[in-house]
Amino acid sequence: MKTHVWIALVCCLSVCGSQAEEYRQKFISAEENLRVEEWKIEGKGVPFQTDASVSIEKKVLHGGKQEGVDVISVDNGELRFTVIPTRGMGIHEVVLGDVRLGWNSPVKEIVHPSHINLSSRGGLGWLEGFNEWLVRCGLEWVGHPGQDKFINNVGDEATMDLTLHGKVGNIPASEVELVIDDEPPHTIRVRGRVDERMFYGPQLELWTEISTVPGSNEFTITDTLTNLGADDQEFQVLYHSNYGPPLLEEGAELVAPINTITPFNDHAAKSIETAAIYDAPTPGFVEQVYCIE
Repeated sequence: MKTHVWIALVCCLSVCGSQAEEYRQKFISAEENLRVEEWKIEGKGVPFQTDASVSIEKKVLHGGKQEGVDVISVDNGELRFTVIPTRGMGIHEVVLGDVRLGWNSPVKEIVHPSHINLSSRGGLGWLEGFNEWLVRCGLEWVGHPGQDKFINNVGDEATMDLTLHGKVGNIPASEVELVIDDEPPHTIRVRGRVDERMFYGPQLELWTEISTVPGSNEFTITDTLTNLGADDQEFQVLYHSNYGPPLLEEGAELVAPINTITPFNDHAAKSIETAAIYDAPTPGFVEQVYCIE
């Protein structure tokens, strides 16, 4: 029996159309100095009743490096997912029956950004908190550690260090709310705003929405990225999605309408003929990256 998993990622650079939004619960607001630590609705407490058994919970994690991390879990009666406002609105996992979108990272806790030094180990500190199914990379840059040139506050050309995959995955959301449409099918939406801003630097605002319909086996991610600065601003966004069993294991194959495939470096080029076939977990394995169009 084959299991089909559909993932919809919708990205836009403008304000998306309005929806019927009657029920709202605000969880986090920097503007209102608000943080709801514990909250849950289920059963008859859900404002709009459907045939599905819906439950939604907001809580704060405790212990170790996850102390103080906010998480929101949504179960639509068929599918459930967990959002992490503290870590850039990343998605820790999605579960549908016995299929899990996620992976078995050696990082077991959902690490608070306060414990992450992005510059450690030559710019690889990002990896100390890396265990989500989907984490956004960006917003100013997304790639490997390196250096870049920029014009500083006095107009001189200067050099800055770029750390692995940028900052956005370790920036806590400033505004987070739950919205449930008052009209059928009563779509459930978790919305959050993540800011990557500084004086004499990027002024980027990311609004993200993870939505699902009660009883469905689908969810949608809708992101709106806005440059709030007066000048043009470079930006990059990477949706770093990560898989483990039962989808990704020895012998798994990537099947896609590929036009071109380019190895990231000489090491990856050695295995270009088997790039679509996955091996078993291998001690000492050096990552092989391919750029696919």
